Amino acid sequence: MFTIDSFINVPLYIAAGICALLILFLLIIKLRNKAKISLVFLISAGIMFLGTIYSTFKGYYSYIVFTIILSEIILLPYLIIKAFINPEKIEEKKAAKKAAEINASRDNDMVNRAVIQQIEEKNQRYIEINRNLIAKLSTFFTNNNSMENFLEYCNDLMTEKVRADGCIFLIADDYDNTLAVKSFKGAFPPPYKLPEDLPHKPIRVETNLRFAQFPLQDNIFGQIFTEGQPVLITDSVKDPRVYQNGPEEFLRCGSYIFAPIKQVDSVVGLVGLARKPESEKFTKDEFDTAVMLAEAVSTAIKPLYSFLDYAEHTELNKGGSIASKYQKDMLPAKLPVIPGLSIGCYSNPAENVCGDYYDILVSRKDRISFVMADIAGKGMNSLIVMIMIRAILRLAVHTAQSASTIMSWANRGICLESSKIDHFASIALINYDATTKEAEISTCGNNPVFHYSASEGTIKQISVPTEPMGVTKDTVFTNLPIKLNSGDIIATCTDGLLESLNENGVQYSIENLKKVIVKNAGAAAKDISNRVKDDLKKYCGTAQQYDDQSLLVIKIQ
Repeated sequence: MFTIDSFINVPLYIAAGICALLILFLLIIKLRNKAKISLVFLISAGIMFLGTIYSTFKGYYSYIVFTIILSEIILLPYLIIKAFINPEKIEEKKAAKKAAEINASRDNDMVNRAVIQQIEEKNQRYIEINRNLIAKLSTFFTNNNSMENFLEYCNDLMTEKVRADGCIFLIADDYDNTLAVKSFKGAFPPPYKLPEDLPHKPIRVETNLRFAQFPLQDNIFGQIFTEGQPVLITDSVKDPRVYQNGPEEFLRCGSYIFAPIKQVDSVVGLVGLARKPESEKFTKDEFDTAVMLAEAVSTAIKPLYSFLDYAEHTELNKGGSIASKYQKDMLPAKLPVIPGLSIGCYSNPAENVCGDYYDILVSRKDRISFVMADIAGKGMNSLIVMIMIRAILRLAVHTAQSASTIMSWANRGICLESSKIDHFASIALINYDATTKEAEISTCGNNPVFHYSASEGTIKQISVPTEPMGVTKDTVFTNLPIKLNSGDIIATCTDGLLESLNENGVQYSIENLKKVIVKNAGAAAKDISNRVKDDLKKYCGTAQQYDDQSLLVIKIQ
């Protein structure tokens, strides 16, 4: 039987169901984006739904009242704001904000376009500079002073474009680890410490800079070259790298720009630009221009280096081929037949070197002269020195002078030569007297002389290495007299033979030569030289040799 208490929770069920439907429809509308649904409504409906369910199951009906009050408190501020805020002002603010965002975007686009245009203009300038420089470069390929003329042109170009008072180009010398000034123009107050004994006069200071060489440390040029980065110095007084020579006005330092010249990743040179203190200081734009020009010079200088290397190699090959031909012509066509002596020789010239020559001069009965010479250098240079020494010796051996005096005459003759070519030589001069079986030996440089004693069956080096011929005209040479017996052997060679390398990079050495001579001491001199030749060829194998190989063997019968 139903009572009134049985239906008391029905309204709460209905209210909970309606709240659930409200939440469901609000979520569908929000998800489908049919209308703008405030989160406040969803929260209020959710609170009423939860409060109704809780009150129904717990039987505390006072909770439903609390739930309604809480929902109203949440809804009330939202409704007050909506009732009194002007929608048009809100829209105006939104429109203004959107317009500001659009304007900001436009400004950013304009800035980006300006930056892009600036980069494009810079790249276009760089391409134009490179194109003009490469086009101009082709005119220097046929000049005798190609590099010097090219740097002079670059000097003028950079001075003009950067509006500098002075400009220098320094190129590195890898052998000496120095920087040498190759081009200098205008006023360039020296930012390095001048020599103590250099008068502070413009012409003397300029000359010092024009021909100066700087180490790669303890001066601003070497420091910046080593770091390999461009540098802008606007205030040289405050920069510790700049040395203030003063107090003369022309020595006062102003502003400087330094930029490296590179080949691939290696720095090969440095360009410096200067303005005097009274001139306007270099700007960032001028610094960028100087760096751009230095990069263009770096790009252009690479093919010029390649051309000069090729031209030098071609000239050396051409000169070496001519020199090798004349070198062969100066060697004895056939060995002379001399009673009481057996003579053997071996000579293997390296390609385009032309360093060795030997000679056998029968001047009279009591003097037969043997010469083994190794001329420093390659190609035509060594050929010229070879001809000079050969001519002097051929004349001098016909006199009654000693071997050391003849060597002194030859040395003085080439030391008086004023040409710039190297004129150094290693020489062994052996004067043999067939009537007494005595020899007089004089040497210079590295050509060794060996004596094999038939009675003892041993071989030893009797010469001592000294400084080569051509160092100074006052060089003192010594005589080494030696008494020879039948079966004795005198042998001399150039260092090219002893320093011949095998495939493992190991030199042939004196010991190997001695072993072959001792082993074949009973044979004729010609056979001994052939055995040395065969042994050397076997030792070296396919390894390439870079110096002439020569041997002279004299056996007393």
